[in-house]
Amino acid sequence: MTPDRWAMGASIPGGPGLPVGRNPDLAWSVTYTFMDGTDSWIEQCRNGKYFREPDHWILFKERRERILRKKKPPVDLVFYENEHGVLDGNPHEEGYCLATAWAPARSGPISINCLLDMWHAKTVEEGLALAGRMETSWNFVMADTRGNIGYQMSGMMPKRREGISGFVPLPGWKPENDWQGFVDPADLPRCVNPETGYFVTANQDLNEYGNASPINVVMGPYRSDRIATLLEGKPGPTCEAAMLGDTPGLTCEDIYAMHFDVYSTQAAAFMNILKPLLPDTPAARVLKDWDLRYTPDSKGAWAFKQFYKALHQEVFGKNGLGEAVVDFLDGSTGMFNDFYVNFDRILLSSASAWFGGKSREEIYRNAALAALAQEPKTWGETRQVMLENIFFAGKLPRFLGFDRGPITLIGDLATPHQGQIYKSAGRKTTFAPSYRMVTDLATNEIHTNMAGGPSDRRFSKWYCSDLNNWINGRYKTLRPDAAGTKLAF
Repeated sequence: MTPDRWAMGASIPGGPGLPVGRNPDLAWSVTYTFMDGTDSWIEQCRNGKYFREPDHWILFKERRERILRKKKPPVDLVFYENEHGVLDGNPHEEGYCLATAWAPARSGPISINCLLDMWHAKTVEEGLALAGRMETSWNFVMADTRGNIGYQMSGMMPKRREGISGFVPLPGWKPENDWQGFVDPADLPRCVNPETGYFVTANQDLNEYGNASPINVVMGPYRSDRIATLLEGKPGPTCEAAMLGDTPGLTCEDIYAMHFDVYSTQAAAFMNILKPLLPDTPAARVLKDWDLRYTPDSKGAWAFKQFYKALHQEVFGKNGLGEAVVDFLDGSTGMFNDFYVNFDRILLSSASAWFGGKSREEIYRNAALAALAQEPKTWGETRQVMLENIFFAGKLPRFLGFDRGPITLIGDLATPHQGQIYKSAGRKTTFAPSYRMVTDLATNEIHTNMAGGPSDRRFSKWYCSDLNNWINGRYKTLRPDAAGTKLAF
């Protein structure tokens, strides 16, 4: 904050600037984009070198790292790199290895400068131009006090030769397989003042808004569809009307409710098929009478999740990958948790080669029987997580207050309020909102809560100071004071 300008929002630890926030003229926020900015190449190696057509052998660059370990000897590592990235292997052993590159790894300070320049941006067009230049990939949505809204995808999107998706590693010795620069930000998905009067990003496929198609694998449209439905029922006022105090339209309270919405359009699609197939039993009625909301006290939500997992086993386990593999993918990776819509397309099909010659109805009945045979629980019983201090990682006694919880995550993978729990690389992983912000540009306020607090110091009053607000749906209000020199709460 300066005497004549201010900005409020959330920063990333260790990085300057506000990826989510607002200033007197412009508000902006982000969701994650599944841009495919990572490729691998097959490298032919021998004697520490890699092959290039027609008959060149080039020495790998060596990068040495030393990892210091407490009460153990240090570990020395050597990484071999070329223009395609880091080699997964030892080039002194003759053979073939993969070299992998992530596009933003080649970036510099541009992103930091763009975030800092958001301080001065006054219009959606200015903000989108800055966002488009950021090297890592995000979905930016913006609104300004002139009544404009916009969307811009950021990120370094590699240009590949015609017909190449990036899914399959290609021979690194052929120059036509190299990246051919990066897509211009103007060709990335972008939208200004859509006719709907709103724009939704919830990790869904947004390729249709650009000349390039950066997203290869998406999370699915369930969450964005639900948010759009809620917005259609509450058309917002123009900025001018809001400032004049005319038709109230969308309010901050409406957005609070959307933040905590746990209705699943994914479950609705499956239940339309399953409901007529369920028997008339007490266990089945729990599922039949479910309101399609993942609330902590819901037994229907838990029963549906068991059905959904059993359906994965019926289709992808027994008829393809094997039950152990499906169990691992479901519980220990993000495959079914992040990219579920690609599997749902098969599960919701009227017929598929994955059904192993059975009808969809037979498969659904089998999965339902497996789910309903279990003693029902409430959804909240299985959604308990601890917020552990990142440094001590749960090793200290709980009464010391470094760790907080257990807390209950509401929602599921396809609800507006996302609430996922699974293992990744052997560690419990949660996928849930960490920071919520709502602002009305007719005011100089933002309303926020976060899953913790602004300080990482255990004995600071700001350590986990906002956790109860985050759990209970309360929002604090931040505004510049009259002098414009500090923030008032």
